[in-house]
Amino acid sequence: MELQKMFYSPIAWLILIIFALQSGITFINIFDQFVTWSELGHHFGNLTNRIYTHPNGGLFARILNNIYLYIPLITMGMMSKEFGSGSIKLLYSSPISNKQIVLGKFLSAMVFGLAMVFVLFFISLYGFIGIDNFDFPQILSALLGLYLLICTYAAIGLFMSALTSYQVVAAMGTFAVLFVLGQIGGMWQGLEFVRDITYWLSINGRAITFITGLICSEDFLYFILVSGLFITFTVLRLRGIREKNPKYVSVMRYSGAFLIVAILGYVSTIPSLMKYHDTTHTKALTLTENSQQVLSKVKGKITITTYVNIFGQNAWFGMPRMVKVDMDRYSHYRRFRPDIKMKYKYYYELPVQEDLLRNHHQRFADMTLEEAFKKSCKTFDVDEKRFKPGKEYLGEINLKAELNRFVRKLETEDGREFILHLYDDMMRFPNESQRTAAFKALARDLPVVGFVTGHQERSVNNFGSRGYHGLAKEKPFRPSLRNNGIEFMECNLSTAVPSNVDILVIAEPRAHYTEQDMDHLNAFINKGGNLVIACDRKRQQFLNPLVERFGVKFMEGQVVEHNKGYTMDLITSAITPEGQQIAHQFATLVAREGCVTMPGAVGIDHENLVKDFKATKVMQSDWAHNRRQLDSIGSWNELKTTDFIDDTARYDRSSGEKLGPITTALALTREVNGKQQRIMILGDADCFSNAEITMNRKGIDAMNFLMCNGMFFWLTHEESPTDVRRPEPPDNNLLASDDDMPVVGFIYRIVIPVLLALTCLLIWLRRRGR
Repeated sequence: MELQKMFYSPIAWLILIIFALQSGITFINIFDQFVTWSELGHHFGNLTNRIYTHPNGGLFARILNNIYLYIPLITMGMMSKEFGSGSIKLLYSSPISNKQIVLGKFLSAMVFGLAMVFVLFFISLYGFIGIDNFDFPQILSALLGLYLLICTYAAIGLFMSALTSYQVVAAMGTFAVLFVLGQIGGMWQGLEFVRDITYWLSINGRAITFITGLICSEDFLYFILVSGLFITFTVLRLRGIREKNPKYVSVMRYSGAFLIVAILGYVSTIPSLMKYHDTTHTKALTLTENSQQVLSKVKGKITITTYVNIFGQNAWFGMPRMVKVDMDRYSHYRRFRPDIKMKYKYYYELPVQEDLLRNHHQRFADMTLEEAFKKSCKTFDVDEKRFKPGKEYLGEINLKAELNRFVRKLETEDGREFILHLYDDMMRFPNESQRTAAFKALARDLPVVGFVTGHQERSVNNFGSRGYHGLAKEKPFRPSLRNNGIEFMECNLSTAVPSNVDILVIAEPRAHYTEQDMDHLNAFINKGGNLVIACDRKRQQFLNPLVERFGVKFMEGQVVEHNKGYTMDLITSAITPEGQQIAHQFATLVAREGCVTMPGAVGIDHENLVKDFKATKVMQSDWAHNRRQLDSIGSWNELKTTDFIDDTARYDRSSGEKLGPITTALALTREVNGKQQRIMILGDADCFSNAEITMNRKGIDAMNFLMCNGMFFWLTHEESPTDVRRPEPPDNNLLASDDDMPVVGFIYRIVIPVLLALTCLLIWLRRRGR
């Protein structure tokens, strides 16, 4: 009977036709845009996600934003019409229970929801025709999420319809409840004892999890429990009308139903009980195998304590009202380590970084620290009692050493700890590689890089353009070694290299090493230690004695190349085909058509390589020349010209100058004590200096930071930075063309809505004939 009422109603058919029309138009607009870009030569990967399931702009996300408009119009008359017409008395007098009345109406709404999902399913089928290797399981996950959401909306609408005999009032009431459920997740988040309840009650984002391809037991049970709650409320409403009990009895019944759902909801959020299924091709919503292995090796319970400075530039991310959102950033890790506990502590201290401190004084001019603190608390609407001066946490963490920033301390029961920062870039938050590096520090000792000092080498304490501070220990700089699971220290070769040092970096010394220095260096090399030797122009005399034991020599003079718009001593080095094989970062650099800039580089000669070693040319000059496909000479080893501002270098073969491309980076390997020893020799020490790893030059796509990551990835035997690569999504080819789109558009914009309209007309005619 309820199905007849539903599908004999012209309103239901009109809503279904409008929904099909809107969905078809939205789909064609999105798909046609990708086809146009494809015809223009653009290439895209992960097309199923981009077109259908992307949370920002995909088809299902756009449908999700509008679906709340349809369901209240369907449910508004389910019960209110019975009350308004008096037919409810006939239902009461029939041999069916209140539960059967409610379930009959809810099941009819479920069938209508199924019809809506079938429209989307039919639209999705074109993916098999238009997209190569279409990711259909991800589509099924999205449709399941949308269907559960529709059913939940229907249960809410059914209850609101049971509260009044006016259909418009029921519809408006449903809209109101949906609005409250959408907003409640951000309410009272500053109160710890209600934060979890309101956040769980929020309906926002629940379906998006399904749409992106992840089926989570918490979200699945949320839809079941909330639907069940409102269905129960509807049954209790009918029961209350028929029994005429005192109000306190009804209140107790409603409260009991809510309490049961709240308890079950709480149980569903316990990390150890939650289950997941990632439907994507590449398991893009799951931690990579490497990250999972790291987590499995961490012993004992893990605590993540976040310290939030109210004067910090990232303070908003850790404010009490944002705690649940922030905790979700580690949900992928808690999936595999449910014992992770997250705590938040708040403090106030002046920023340490000069630019932030200057900005602070501008914002709080003529205010004391306490006055600025009280004003900030009022602005953020937080309780002052939550905050302490930063020095009161000295027993836990030295916040000043961490620049008085937003930081997290990860620690285990056995005392291992690691400090994780936010970064001064657009992404702000650490990605999986950096987070896994932090967990790796809790599981074992990290690789240690020793920077050699004592002969005016490049220093990790130098903030200037030539220094290595950014590479080694700049805490807010994402590519720095410490942020990617590599520790560092300074070493002086006047004593033996510390036993915990895995890699030595010798960068542009300006004096000869003593015999004692060489003995200590050779001892480190002989035991199989890995090494980076970086030369620069006019420094060959100091470094050739170090590399001659390998049969390698830094060439005299320096490399020059024709590079339009820049002086000839700026070398743009390209990764060689064989260089791409030793580190995936090098292959990525090539795929992105990038280069490595080397101002003042010298060439590397390895014609007399010692037999124990195997050499791999990693980089060579002429990237800019080859990219522009010039016919002129690209690079050579210049022996005469040293002033590249007032003079112009010219290739002179007769003087012994060697024509390019010139090797500027060389990788050496050999077996020592059952382990492969790895040595990277560079013709330039500027390529990973503070200036070059962040430099932008017009017309030159320099990616020196990626080269640094690749170099240390290779030197640490692929341990750090953590490899979190995934297979490329296979759905990267559009099979549809511009010629197909008019036909496809006609089908989805006109044919399907017209077929639905004809079905409605046929049913109406048959009913009228009877």
